[in-house]
Amino acid sequence: MSNGPGPLAGIRVVEIATFIAAPGGTHLLASQGAQVIKVEDTVVGDPLRMFGSSRNGMSGWFANLNAGKRSLCMDIASSAGREIMADLLAAADVFVQAYRPGVAARLGIGEADVRKRNPDVIYVSISGFGRDGPYSKRPAYDAVIQAWSGIASVQGGDDEPQFVRSFIPDKVTSLTWTQAVCAALYARERTGRGEHVELSLLDSAVSFMWPDAMMEHVVLADDADHRPNLLADYRLLGCRDGYVAVMPLTDGHWKGVADAFDRPDLLSDPRFAEAGPRAAHFGEMIDTLGEVVADVARDDVVERLIAADVPVAPALRPDEVANDAGVQHSGVIREVDHPIVGRIRQNRPAALIAGGVPELRPAVERGTDTDAILTELGRSTDAIAELRAAGIVK
Repeated sequence: MSNGPGPLAGIRVVEIATFIAAPGGTHLLASQGAQVIKVEDTVVGDPLRMFGSSRNGMSGWFANLNAGKRSLCMDIASSAGREIMADLLAAADVFVQAYRPGVAARLGIGEADVRKRNPDVIYVSISGFGRDGPYSKRPAYDAVIQAWSGIASVQGGDDEPQFVRSFIPDKVTSLTWTQAVCAALYARERTGRGEHVELSLLDSAVSFMWPDAMMEHVVLADDADHRPNLLADYRLLGCRDGYVAVMPLTDGHWKGVADAFDRPDLLSDPRFAEAGPRAAHFGEMIDTLGEVVADVARDDVVERLIAADVPVAPALRPDEVANDAGVQHSGVIREVDHPIVGRIRQNRPAALIAGGVPELRPAVERGTDTDAILTELGRSTDAIAELRAAGIVK
């Protein structure tokens, strides 16, 4: 991986948001070369600094999701703060806010306000449930959206609903809006017009889940070949000392399973002999595979099936992932020294771009760059001192 300016070099992004859905996306833009300013309040700032394992007041979670950003700490509700925000946004290419609908306008940073001085800005509005509608004023976090979007029910299957132990709606939202922003930036190059990118966590999660997890609710015709959700039978297979995922979808894969475990009877069973019957009896196929591997060591199962060119993986524990040979070879996780947190493991973007990936500045404490940014906006040293004395900036 070569270091370089990144494809978004020269793009200026301003973020007012906390936790994941917006900051995760601005971090991705920073990793592609964008200049990102994170605006934080004077009371707490982004609470993500406090969640999870931490050192010296900063969590590893925050250190990963906010690398590559500068921090400006100020009271944006004050008249002086509004003037600073207006100047800051006048020079921005992208502005991202994650307030509930109506709040940004009350603060003087709604789309119409920002476009008065910066008509071609890409304005991003992220909310829990959308601009209007029956839920628009409600607060939302990832857990709420996992429940509302059906993710928890899908995860629980026929049993009780269960959370996915990852912030899926937040992260899917961040990926969705960053893709839309890149499309909007491309369109602006051709049209000169700035777009308004709007999305909600609920829409992002439902759209993400719909094609596969809700597959049994897609085809509505009564005379269609309606089948149960294939994913309802997805499960890991228990081995003697762990678990594996096996997915023998082709006839060649199934023969590989039979050969790897000396089970010619699997090839003669009419339920599994061909791809069509295997799809129709998918749950029974998974149950049969479970019986085949139950008394075999996990790594032995993996080695046998890899040798037979069957799709297989060990169910790695979290403590195994960073040390896995494939993960280490790709460099998607690396160890770096953070000036506040110390030695940390940090993920890089999964997509590698030939032009290089910029070396990201470590995540900073709240307000680290306040003076420098205000100076760039034309405030004098005395003016900054007055703002600080008044508690408007920190």
